[in-house]
Amino acid sequence: MFTKPFSTMKKLLIVTFLFCAATFGNLHAQSATDEHDMQEFARNFMNAYNQQDAAAMQKMYFADAVRIDQEGKETKGADNIAAYFADQFVKNNATVFVRQLSVNWSDYEQTWVASGTYEVNGKTNVYDIPIHLSGRYANVMLKKDGQWKIVKSVHTPLEHADPTVAANIKMYTETWDAIINEGRFELFNEDHFTEDVVMHAEPENVVGIEGMAGYYKALVSAFSDVEFTINNIFGEGSQLVKHWTFKGTHTGDFFGIPATGNSVEISGSTIVRMSKDGRIAEEQDFMDNMALLAQMGVVSAPENVAVIDGLYQAFVKGDVPAVLAVMDANIVWNEAEGFLYADQNPYIGPEAVLNGVFARIGAEWEYFNLTNIQLHDMSGNMVLATLRYQAKHQTTGKVMDSQTAHLWTLRDGKIVAFQQFTDTKQAAAAVR
Repeated sequence: MFTKPFSTMKKLLIVTFLFCAATFGNLHAQSATDEHDMQEFARNFMNAYNQQDAAAMQKMYFADAVRIDQEGKETKGADNIAAYFADQFVKNNATVFVRQLSVNWSDYEQTWVASGTYEVNGKTNVYDIPIHLSGRYANVMLKKDGQWKIVKSVHTPLEHADPTVAANIKMYTETWDAIINEGRFELFNEDHFTEDVVMHAEPENVVGIEGMAGYYKALVSAFSDVEFTINNIFGEGSQLVKHWTFKGTHTGDFFGIPATGNSVEISGSTIVRMSKDGRIAEEQDFMDNMALLAQMGVVSAPENVAVIDGLYQAFVKGDVPAVLAVMDANIVWNEAEGFLYADQNPYIGPEAVLNGVFARIGAEWEYFNLTNIQLHDMSGNMVLATLRYQAKHQTTGKVMDSQTAHLWTLRDGKIVAFQQFTDTKQAAAAVR
């Protein structure tokens, strides 16, 4: 099967898919031990992926390994590849199915190349957006000091068996990549869209080429640093379905919403109908509009209250590291004017808060409890907490029971600002 003699190899190289199929076929040039070890490596790799163990996966790559995705983007280094998977595991809950088709010697790579197809299916951890990814793979793995480690992974799109569907996918993908990423709005023409093309939207549909062009000009012009990626696309007959991700910075008017300067990243799916002559005839997007507005800061992110609730629970347990962990590196913290610890306002960064507020409270008060905490979700990614301070001063022995409010501002799940409101007179009396 393999024509290159084993004895002439300087190093034994073998290619394996990134997700590592559970079997490697009949590798006649290998020993039974090698084949067993490679099968065990494949099982271990797939187990690590399905258990979302990025640290274990990192150990299966050479330090200078390279991963090339379907868009040609390179990720270099085992640590960066592991970081990529770790990010995917945070965002998604998915499993992989691999079909290994062949193992052949590559003169170009000077190693064995295993080829096949893969499918990844699941849902995002937030909003349960369906995930369906597929493609072809070719990976290289080197055995060194008795251990198999991945050297190189290459992913390419999977062409449809129906040439008409394959042509539709190619035209559709190239058209939207050029429009969104390159700003080539001249492609809104009769070569690419039907005259009566329809985009389903609320409160009313967008109809016609001019309407589509106007809509997307307004959308794209609202963002800078735009990056639009079709993660996967598949089809049957005249229908296509794509899973996509849009990234950008909100620096312009977005359908009446002024620029916020916030970064956004939103994923969604689109159902597409192509005309018989291969033009785009109809589209309907499925995405979480509230998530987009939350990232822009127009509405609050749904997880904000949970973040603040977790912070107060950590306070109760005395888990200061957990409290500091949810703070942005540049948090701006302000105590109420006239309060005991307002003398160093504003505190910038978690360490300043720790030393200027928390440490002083711990040293000066016998106990300082937060009670009757009620959380209120506010617009603009803010959470208002109403509560009471119940504390006893260590030196004077005096107690206070004061009505208090905390206003928290969050961005991307981190606290970026804090403002305290409390009975400063009662606090001052307790220390005298």
